[in-house]
Amino acid sequence: MSLDEILESPRLMMKLSFPPVMLQLMEEASKAEPDFSVLGKIISMDPALSATILNLVNSPFYGLSQEIYDLKRAAVVLGTKELLNLAVTVSFQQHIKTKLEKQNYKIYSDWMLTVWGAVSAQLIASRICPEYADKIYLCSLLKDISLLFLKFAAPDEIPEMPRNDAVIMSYPGQAEAENKIWGMTHGALTQLLFSRWKLKALECPSILHHHSLEELDSFDLPTQALILGTKWAEMELGNNSAPFNVLQFELKLQNSLDLDEESIEEFRNICRTKFQSMLSTLGIEQSDSRDHFYNHSIKTLQSSYLMSLELLTAEGGVDSIPRIIARHVKLNWDVSKWEIALKSPDFDKYYLYKADESGLERIAAQVDKELLKWSVRMEGIEISSHDVSLGEFRYVGSGLSRRETEDLKLYFRFIGQAYEHYSLRLHLLEGRALTLETLPLGIARLDIQGQVLDMNDEMRKILGGAAVSGTKNFRELFDMLVGPGFGKEWSKFISDDSIISFNKILCARLRTGGVPRDACLYISAYKQKRGEDWLISAIMEDIRGISETQVQALKQKDFLEGIIDSMSDVVFTVDARGNIHYVSSRYSKIFLGRNIFDIATPSGTFTGLWGPELFEHPKSVVEVLMKRTDSAGLPFELVISKLEGAGEKYLIVARDMTAIRRLEAKLKKQAIFDGLTELYNHTQFNTMLAREITRSKRTGRPIGILFFDLDGFKKVNDTEGHQAGDQVLKSVAKILKEELRAGMDFPCRYGGDEFGIIITEVRPESLEMIGNRIRVKIETKFSGRVTISGGMTVYEDGDSHVSMLKRADTAAYEAKDLGGNLLKWSKKES
Repeated sequence: MSLDEILESPRLMMKLSFPPVMLQLMEEASKAEPDFSVLGKIISMDPALSATILNLVNSPFYGLSQEIYDLKRAAVVLGTKELLNLAVTVSFQQHIKTKLEKQNYKIYSDWMLTVWGAVSAQLIASRICPEYADKIYLCSLLKDISLLFLKFAAPDEIPEMPRNDAVIMSYPGQAEAENKIWGMTHGALTQLLFSRWKLKALECPSILHHHSLEELDSFDLPTQALILGTKWAEMELGNNSAPFNVLQFELKLQNSLDLDEESIEEFRNICRTKFQSMLSTLGIEQSDSRDHFYNHSIKTLQSSYLMSLELLTAEGGVDSIPRIIARHVKLNWDVSKWEIALKSPDFDKYYLYKADESGLERIAAQVDKELLKWSVRMEGIEISSHDVSLGEFRYVGSGLSRRETEDLKLYFRFIGQAYEHYSLRLHLLEGRALTLETLPLGIARLDIQGQVLDMNDEMRKILGGAAVSGTKNFRELFDMLVGPGFGKEWSKFISDDSIISFNKILCARLRTGGVPRDACLYISAYKQKRGEDWLISAIMEDIRGISETQVQALKQKDFLEGIIDSMSDVVFTVDARGNIHYVSSRYSKIFLGRNIFDIATPSGTFTGLWGPELFEHPKSVVEVLMKRTDSAGLPFELVISKLEGAGEKYLIVARDMTAIRRLEAKLKKQAIFDGLTELYNHTQFNTMLAREITRSKRTGRPIGILFFDLDGFKKVNDTEGHQAGDQVLKSVAKILKEELRAGMDFPCRYGGDEFGIIITEVRPESLEMIGNRIRVKIETKFSGRVTISGGMTVYEDGDSHVSMLKRADTAAYEAKDLGGNLLKWSKKES
C-alpha cells in the first residue's frame, strides 16, 4: 500500500487519530489565553489523567513546599499554560503507548527522545524567544507523530533505518531516503497529518526543519529552539553517540544560548530533573540511565575528552596505548591493578596487557578474542566506538564510589572513540612510515617542479649524501651524485602536464658508504594530485641482482612493446575466459583487466556463440563494436589466434574499421543520391520505378510519375553563373522534399535540369493536383524567372519503367513547345 493510499484510508487514519480528550486539550492549547474552567472540565473527564497530572505537579522538578491536591490550585501555582502542556503530554503518551504496544513495539526509547526533546526545546525557547516557549513545547512533542503513525499503521512504508529500537532517532541520509519513498520528509508528513486530523491550530512550520542543525543560524528563533532541543535529546540519550560529538554539541549549545559554564550546567540540571520526573510519573523505567551523558557534568565530559586526546599523539605502536591509560587511571581513580584487551588495528585479533605493582606488561599478542586468558574474572568495561567492540578493561578493587565508577565508564567511552581514531589514522601512518624506511627502495616526494620535499634513508644512501649537497632539485642531485642519464624525457615529464609517469633503467657507479660499486637503477616517477596541488612520487631500486639474460629479456620486451605501441592496430592477449592480461599501452587504462566479451559486441552478420567458445577455432575473424567508455562503440575487426607455447592464452589484433565504414557509407550514398541536390539519382530512379511497377501489379495500387525540366534555367546559368544555377537546383530539390510524402513519393534528379518523381498510391486527379502545387511553388519561389514544363502519366496494363518514362518525357516536350510553365498529360498509346 502506497503512502497516498494510507492517507486516503479512513480506517487507517482513525487507528492513530487522537481521542476526544486530547483533541480538546490541543484545541485549548492553541489559544493565546487558555480558559482554566474549560481545561479543568476536559481533564476531569478522565480521572486517571487528573491523577497523573497531579503527580507530575508534585514531582521534584517543581519543588513545591506543599503538596497540591486539586487542579485549580495547580493552575494558580504553575500557570494554566504549564498545566495544559502536562495534560497534553500525559494524554499523548498514554494514547501512543497503548496503540504501539499492541503491535509489540516498545516505545521506551522513542518516548525518552520525545520527552527530552520537548522539555529542552521549551527550556531553550524560554531563554531566546519566551513568547513561543509553550508553542514550541507542543511542536516538539508532536513533531515525529508521522513516524509513529507509520510504525503502527504501515511499518513497511518507513525507509530502512540503521537502528530498530527508536524510530524517531535521525540517521545520515534520512531526508533523501524519505523524499525518495514519500516525496517529502517526515516533518512535512507530520504537518500533512495535522491537516488530515483537522488540527490546523497546531500548524508549526518549525517542524519542517527540526533536523537542520547545519543551517541553524538561517532560521528564526523558535525553529532554532526546536532544532537544538531535537539534537540535544539525541546527544544525551543516544547510547551509541560518539562522545567527542556529544561534547562538541554541548559547547555549541552553550555558545548558542550565550551561557557561561556554570549556567549551562544549571540549564542541563533543570532539563534532566523535569525529564526524570516526567518519566518516573509516567511509569517509564530507565534501566540504563547511568550510561546517558546527562548524568555527567560538562566539566567531567571535558576532562575525559582531554585525557583521551593523548591517544592521538601516541608513538610506538599499540604498546603505547596501555601506558597512557595506566597513567590516567592511576592519577584519577587510583586504580593500579588491572588488565586491558585491545583489538589490533590491523587484524581481528587482540592484545592483552596486565598492570600491577610490578609494572605493565604485554601477556598476549594477536590472539582471538575468545582465547584471551584473563586473570581478572570480574565484569569489565567495554571499549567500543560506533557499536564496534575495540576491547575491554577489567580492574581489581571495590573502593570506587558509584559516581567514580560512572566517571571511569565515561572515560572509557571517550577512550573507545580515541582508539578508533588512532587505529584508523595514526597507527596506519606510523606503519607506513616504518615500511617506507625499511624497504630496499629509494623513495622521495617532489613538488611539481622536481624539487625534493622528503626522502627515505635508502634514497639518501643511493644519492650518496644528498642532504649536504646544497641542492634540492632531484635531477641535479642525481646528475651530481650518481651521474647524468635522465635525458630529455625527465624535462618533458616535468614540463608537460599530460605526461603522468616517467620510467627509466640506468646503469651507474654508486659511491654509497664511500665504497664505489656498480648498480643498475630502475627509476620511476608518478604525478599525483593532493588537494589542489600536484606532487611527484619518485622510486629508485637497484636491480643489479637480475641476471644478464633477464636484463636482455627486459630490453627485448621494451623493444617489442615499442613496436606494438607504434602500430595503428590494438593488440590484446587474453586468457581462455576472455580476461584481458595485456593491451597496447595507449589503451591499457581503458581495457586492462576487463573482459573482451564485455567490451565488444559482434555485428549483425555474426551468427556464432559470442563467448569463450570462439577460441575453439584455430583462427577467427569477427567484426564487432568495441566500447571504450559507455558509448555505443566503434567498429573493429578482431583477428583471434592461439598463442603457441603460452598455455591457454590468445592473441587478438583489433583493426579500427571506422574510416573504412565511413568510406563505404560515402560510396553507398554516392551510388544512390545526386551529390548536388541529395535527391535520388538517374540510376536509382529507374531501379525504384521498376520496383514500384512490380508492387503495383501485385497489389493493384496505382502509381504515377511526373517528369519535368526547368524553363529559364539556361538563362540563369548564362547570366548569373553556374553557382546561381546550382542554387536553383538545390531550391527545386528542397521544394520537392517539402511537398512530397516521405517513404511514399520518390523525387529524383534525372540529369541536368531534368527531374522525375515517382508517386505511389495516387489517382490521376491527385497526381495533377500534386504536380500543379509543385509547379506553382517553383514559379513563386523564382518570381517567374524559372518555371517547369512537365509530363504526367499513370501506370497502364503492360507498362514497363521504360514505357512509362517515355510517355511522361514526350508529354513534357509537348508542354515546353506550348510555351512552358505547364503540365501536360501523356497520350494513351494506341
